[in-house]
Amino acid sequence: MIRTTKARLFVFFAAAMVLWIAPHTKSNAQAEDPQGSIELDQTSFAATAWRSDGTHITAIKGKLTFGDQPVANALLQVKPQGRNIVTQEDGSFELLVDRSLIAYKPVLVVSVQNAKIAGKPIENKAADSILAASAKITVYHPIEVTKVAASETDASRVKVHARFIIGKDDKISFFQVYKYRISGTVEDADGRPVKDAIVWIDRDSGEGFAKSTKADRNGRYEMYYWPEEDETNLTVIVGKHRYTLPGGKVFHFPRDTSVDIQIRLPREGFVIDDEPSNLVCTTAPGAKYSGLLAGLDVPPGTPYTVTIPDRQGRFVLTVPKDVWEKRPLFFETMSTKFVAQDKILKAGDELPDGFVQPGNQDPTLPAAVR
Repeated sequence: MIRTTKARLFVFFAAAMVLWIAPHTKSNAQAEDPQGSIELDQTSFAATAWRSDGTHITAIKGKLTFGDQPVANALLQVKPQGRNIVTQEDGSFELLVDRSLIAYKPVLVVSVQNAKIAGKPIENKAADSILAASAKITVYHPIEVTKVAASETDASRVKVHARFIIGKDDKISFFQVYKYRISGTVEDADGRPVKDAIVWIDRDSGEGFAKSTKADRNGRYEMYYWPEEDETNLTVIVGKHRYTLPGGKVFHFPRDTSVDIQIRLPREGFVIDDEPSNLVCTTAPGAKYSGLLAGLDVPPGTPYTVTIPDRQGRFVLTVPKDVWEKRPLFFETMSTKFVAQDKILKAGDELPDGFVQPGNQDPTLPAAVR
């Protein structure tokens, strides 16, 4: 009786082992299924200035495989809007990287319609895996942290002194005034807004012109321009009609400031009366800025500030101490913004919380610590 029971227990135990092993063996087999893969010789690049001899362009090689087999005649692209790259018989391909533009660029398989593995068309399961393959390329200016010190005004924060590492002959356009804004309204002779009116300015020399947005339902328009305190023509286009200043008259824009121009069109004819109440120009606060900035890759809403880099690429972040202790990555972005304030921003000025935000194509990177 005891022997029979032991035998039954042994049979039961063996059966259980078979049942337990079977799904795990299947799972391991699934885990070992071949996968599509893109391999690149190099994925990270230090940014450099554009050069006329083309040395800012770097060629790199890669290979597309499914498991250990090369995938031939597949189409790849470097997003966004990259050209089609066709893989060779051994799965290899070559692509060009422009190191003058900071970027995070995914490399994706966009088609396997004509692709082959070992000379044979690709089956659906393999095709799905290959189409899911990806790699990424990042181009950035390396960042070095030179000092971390406690904030003088808030014990819960630290000041992180850092700098962009720039090539000896490189000139980087850090965040600075890019253009000024010309805005205002266009009205008819009775003071009603003229929707879809376009304001156009240009110089007789043919250089330096700008075209506004179409005026909205309130007659408001805007454009961005770099005024150089010289004689400028002003034209308002409404449908097929063009309204201009009186013959021999020109417009003078003040230097280094935004302006607001209120324009009232004539009741008859196409000549704008340049007397007050019909053509009024006043200075306005603000300017459009553009250039390179750095920030921290932290959850949205995390409070921190950053200063505008100086010519040597030096900047300071003021960050909660507990956030900095988690060693967040930096991000770099070419930011373009209109800032509506009287004071012109300059290197060393502190930008407020939330001012610097990363874009989808902005690279992230760890900083070296000196």
